[in-house]
Amino acid sequence: MKKAINQRAAAEHIGGKQRGFSVIEILVAVALLMVVLGVVVRGMTDVQRRNFAETSNVDAVQDSRDFIDQMVRDIHGVGYPPPRVTAQGANPYCTDAKFNGQVNAPVRMNPNVSCGITTYSQTNIIYEADLDGTGTVSVVFLNLVPGTNTVTCPCILRRGVLRKVDWVANPALLPQFFTTVNGVLNSGNGVGAAIFPVVLTGPGNYLPYTTADVFDAYDANATPIIVPCTMGIPGNPGTNPDCTPIRSLQITVNVAPGYADPTTRQFRVYSVTSKARINF
Repeated sequence: MKKAINQRAAAEHIGGKQRGFSVIEILVAVALLMVVLGVVVRGMTDVQRRNFAETSNVDAVQDSRDFIDQMVRDIHGVGYPPPRVTAQGANPYCTDAKFNGQVNAPVRMNPNVSCGITTYSQTNIIYEADLDGTGTVSVVFLNLVPGTNTVTCPCILRRGVLRKVDWVANPALLPQFFTTVNGVLNSGNGVGAAIFPVVLTGPGNYLPYTTADVFDAYDANATPIIVPCTMGIPGNPGTNPDCTPIRSLQITVNVAPGYADPTTRQFRVYSVTSKARINF
């Protein structure tokens, strides 16, 4: 009898110990769980930010490279169309000294004649070329414009194309700009100053990138051409020198990606440049 009572008392004692956790134990467990979850979530967030930053870096460089390669391909055809798009029986020059360097209207407005570079500045180029060898002369517009709804950089470098026959019908017509590069920092004016200021959030000094010219032109002796030029059109000839001395063009893009480095909070800047000679 006594033995049975002792066994029952021991069972009740053990059962009392197994009733559950105390409030303090639960709070400690929850606190530890929150710490672990916090570390995991922060790690996942850092990885995601790093992925966004690296993807943005790759996109910025690739877009710049594609834009520059396209321009170089275009330049190789500027002013050198195949015979079937060359004017027959007319003065072969879009400008002529007999007209005091002004526009030779019968040639300038011939949709089958490529007049080469017709407008140049450090942020704007217009040139004509047979881009695909089919005999169709196109007018190519390259320009740098400020960011959307702002007057600052990062700027947008863009490219648009019109058929010359459409441009001749309406010289004020502008193309749709399908090829663009976002995040461009440089907008040099040819004499060491920037046209547009740069505004980027976070730390970092981006001023050294801003004064570089987007476009540079050189004559046959590789001498830089600083003064902008334009060929103009009949009835509205260019007031600056025409662009016939230009023999090569250089493009420089200092581009910042859309996402800053998650650690330093600074934007990496990538510089891509190329030079192409015009085939005359």
